[in-house]
Amino acid sequence: MKRTLIVLVVLVLPLLTAVAVGAGSEPPTEVTIDAAANKQGPVAFPHATHMKAVESCATCHHTNEGMTADKVGDVQACSTCHLNPKDEAPDMGQMSLKNNPFHALCINCHKEQKAEHENAPTKCNECHAKK
Repeated sequence: MKRTLIVLVVLVLPLLTAVAVGAGSEPPTEVTIDAAANKQGPVAFPHATHMKAVESCATCHHTNEGMTADKVGDVQACSTCHLNPKDEAPDMGQMSLKNNPFHALCINCHKEQKAEHENAPTKCNECHAKK
């Protein structure tokens, strides 16, 4: 029974979330990034804050060109392609700043924000919860 519940939570819940987002619902205000949490703790990602900071949803959701906050498309979890990829896609399981797509995409902007005396995390434990 316990195993069945875990399987349902791990496999079905993300699918339901993807269906809800794809159905034109509002974008989430907060997202937990935890698919690669075996090396580092999960990241509580303030999605609403980042929506205000970038020019386009495609900055992060590169497979959803033309998506806007009021026209949410079929958004797949990043881990669909970026967790243990079979091709040249960056691997979110990597720790490096160059090979992890989140690290590569986010760190330069966060450093710029920090240089402007704004609160932006630039150290591992400022994003990743302790395990």
